[in-house]
Amino acid sequence: MKKILYGTTALVAASLVTAGAASAAERIKIKVGGYYQALFAITDQDDLGGTSFRNTAVEQEGEIHFKGETTLDNGLTVGVQVQLENRSVGDQIDEHYVYLEGGWGRFVIGAENSAAYLTGNWAPSAVVGHGVDSPNFSRHVFIGSARSTTAITRTSDANKVTYYTPRLGGFQLGGSYTPEASRRGGHGRNFGVVAENAQVDDIFEIGGNFKQSWDEVSFTLTGGYLIANNAPNNPDSNDWRVGAEVGFGGFTIGGSYSDIDGDGFAAQGNDTETFSIGATYGTGPWTFGVGFLQSDVENQRDEYSAIELGGSYALGPGVTVSSGVQIQESKDATRKSESVTGALIIGIGF
Repeated sequence: MKKILYGTTALVAASLVTAGAASAAERIKIKVGGYYQALFAITDQDDLGGTSFRNTAVEQEGEIHFKGETTLDNGLTVGVQVQLENRSVGDQIDEHYVYLEGGWGRFVIGAENSAAYLTGNWAPSAVVGHGVDSPNFSRHVFIGSARSTTAITRTSDANKVTYYTPRLGGFQLGGSYTPEASRRGGHGRNFGVVAENAQVDDIFEIGGNFKQSWDEVSFTLTGGYLIANNAPNNPDSNDWRVGAEVGFGGFTIGGSYSDIDGDGFAAQGNDTETFSIGATYGTGPWTFGVGFLQSDVENQRDEYSAIELGGSYALGPGVTVSSGVQIQESKDATRKSESVTGALIIGIGF
């Protein structure tokens, strides 16, 4: 009982110390920000099992961000961010977290993406909210178990703690710990205590990048690794990815490669290897781009690929219109089925 009381006292004391220190500085003031993307798509997808699909759609993606921070008298920066989805979804409140930051680095606690995700890079795209790698929008009905992204997304917005080092000589590293991948916000009836029967839990991730620029040339190198404890009798999952991006004279070329264990996504041993590459060219308000992604499942021989060609025009600060064409194809070797989608996309974002 004493140990429990001591632990509770420590938590209360920490809260009181933080509140007392903050009162000597300017209180946190919440500001509103965010983004919004909307598009109209004309698609043509193969029928699957006798099911046909509509060939037009209006889609949207957006969030309202409530965020604020203050710097205490001792130089410590304390901040908070809560993200509200712009539509009715299961996770109406998306990422929500608090952070502490100083010369020693940055500490984050709450429902936020991991260090392995946030330090990475993906194939660049000129189409608003789109791209071959981890797009906000996709009209393709996937078959098989191949992936449409090189990102490590096993913990997504799950509750976690993360630490980032200061950037030194262009290098920055981060590490995240997620107790349970399916837990996203709120608290339990027993103060967050949950049974140890989660499908994926005790997840450790590290990520880092190196960024440098010389005159008109910029260079970024990224990498991430994850190890997770899976359900009983399943082996641990080990995911990793690497990426790079180079910019020069209006051109940006980048891509990444990932190897994701199948143990947390599908049957054991069905590791998925995914590769993406893209290039954009910007001149004045115009940006043009092309991208390609290929994903293959090791044992089942499932495949997914996407190619995109598009462009965008900046109407003003933060407001962009764009259009593009994307062709997606997936194959399920087990059921010997195949699906192809072609889409014309017209969108606006800010």
